[in-house]
Amino acid sequence: MQYSCYSIPFLFVIGVVLSPTTALAHQHYHRCTAKFYELTKSKNMSRCLRLPTLGAEMGWSAPLLKNCHHVFEVVFGAPVREEKGWLAWGVNPTPEGRMVGTRAAIGIKDPSGPPHCKTYSVGYETRRACGPLRPRDVEEMKCLRFEYDSRTEYYHLTATLNLSSTDYNVSKLHIVWQSGFDADGDVPKKHVSDLKNIDSFETVDLVSGQCSDMAFIKIFLRQVHGIMNIIGWGTMLPVGVIIARFFREFPIQTNDGWYYFHVSCQSIGFSIGAIGWGIGIWLAHSSPHHIFFTHHVLGIIIFVFATLQTLAIRFKPGKTDDFRKLWNIYHHFLGYALLPLIFINIFEGIRILKPDNKNTWKLAVIGILTALGVITFILEAYTWKEFIDEKKDQKKDATRICESTKEDQRAGSINKHQHGSEINHDGSKGQHPVSSQHPLANTPSTQQGNNTPNI
Repeated sequence: MQYSCYSIPFLFVIGVVLSPTTALAHQHYHRCTAKFYELTKSKNMSRCLRLPTLGAEMGWSAPLLKNCHHVFEVVFGAPVREEKGWLAWGVNPTPEGRMVGTRAAIGIKDPSGPPHCKTYSVGYETRRACGPLRPRDVEEMKCLRFEYDSRTEYYHLTATLNLSSTDYNVSKLHIVWQSGFDADGDVPKKHVSDLKNIDSFETVDLVSGQCSDMAFIKIFLRQVHGIMNIIGWGTMLPVGVIIARFFREFPIQTNDGWYYFHVSCQSIGFSIGAIGWGIGIWLAHSSPHHIFFTHHVLGIIIFVFATLQTLAIRFKPGKTDDFRKLWNIYHHFLGYALLPLIFINIFEGIRILKPDNKNTWKLAVIGILTALGVITFILEAYTWKEFIDEKKDQKKDATRICESTKEDQRAGSINKHQHGSEINHDGSKGQHPVSSQHPLANTPSTQQGNNTPNI
């Protein structure tokens, strides 16, 4: 498999960080099972290797160079639990890790007859489903038998290989293996496109018995990719949103403290998620013929949105800036839109990964989502309670102030009236109680009385 030069430093960093775990995985996966090892020894095989996918194992004899050809024998085994299914093992002279160009031995399990195997040459027509894959003789190999072994509970095929030293390097032999669920006579039907089928490719040194470990590394990095994105995108970013939403005033008023906690959570979450996203991009680059479009596109959108949110902190306008209101709308909308995309893509990734403990992964994510939801609900309810109580207190205060103002006005009016009455009784310039403005002041009797001469 070919990798560009910029992937080498990335692999170096990942290798340094993850080397202890990778070493443990190497020891665990490469050791054949005891029963299959006994099977290879009974067939005089000198090497045995446990392959990373489909529960497959293989053994081979030491290659001998005869007339510029490497001659050796291979036994390949794996479980076939379907009533009708097939197993395939082959070699490919190209380093790209594709089934196109593979010379394969395929064993077919048919309930209507005994198991049998034949050789095939896989071309572009097969990949494009333009026609059935029919058996044909190939000079590189000959399939000897395909049978069931009760000790290993495997179906295994045995083949002899005669590889040209010009086209094949036994120190870097590219092998491909596969399994399917159905066959029509000698024609195997298309296999599923799960990751375990996509990763069924390895480069093996037939002399030393070592392999490139690329399939093991990719399987391990997919798990790291998922865990880091669950922690970064799916945990830290939502926690940062919760802090910004609820901790400005309620339940604890921290002035600007909430802002620093919010920025810290967002920065840590973005850093972890960005590393996980970078691993995912490398994994997609390493398998360019197998891209999971929905997961890939959602991952890019999430990274772009998260990057914009992080950069928005740097370009945040001042409180008195005219653009502050628009910035707030943009920042809040983008943040809330990011959250559902994150969890949709996490579940999509689990669906693609299909780990052995798939239910554990799902339960872990559901647990995180539930915890965040419960915390949000409690804080939202408390915030609304505080808001309603504050409004009630404000209404009570307004009513109390209004009543107090009315009482003050009423008391002032009474005091003014009493003060005017006291001045008139003292004979001062105040108007008589029966003044010119009083109704009795303009009656005829009063006017006549005023025109009567003094006696």
